[in-house]
Amino acid sequence: MSNKDTYKRKHLYLDRQINSLEKHNSYNRSLISSLKRKKIRMKDKMLSDSRSSARDNKYNLHEYMKRALSMTA
Repeated sequence: MSNKDTYKRKHLYLDRQINSLEKHNSYNRSLISSLKRKKIRMKDKMLSDSRSSARDNKYNLHEYMKRALSMTA
């Protein structure tokens, strides 16, 4: 299972927790706020990892093309 799937599952879990608390425990706003911040941090981390992976793939492709072209010359 990839990190992206793990982040999605955790994100969905937090979303369900927040919704449940909002429906049944509206008096506990600090816990709800804390979970929302955690959910946002997780989403930011997921996007950051995704961008980093794309950047690495682009770099690897560029290096592969450079080597391939230097072998034909």
